[in-house]
Amino acid sequence: MEKIEIQLDDKTLEKARWLAKSHHRDLPELIAYAIDKLAVTEAANYPLLGLFADDPESVDQMLEEVMKDRAAHPLNQRFGKGTT
Repeated sequence: MEKIEIQLDDKTLEKARWLAKSHHRDLPELIAYAIDKLAVTEAANYPLLGLFADDPESVDQMLEEVMKDRAAHPLNQRFGKGTT
């Protein structure tokens, strides 16, 4: 476990103390709890994020296929040789 130090303005610190008390936690527990909840919310906003988190090679392969398909799409082709 690593120890960190943070600086909070008085208003934010008072909110943090109130939240900690209302959730029956101390400040370090509250911060860990908040981080856990934010991580779940972030993953919910990007549902595919969690599916491939442990398999970056598959993500790279899928992106490569998407880019190939995009480049091969008729609307992305040049209209005749020598035109720009």
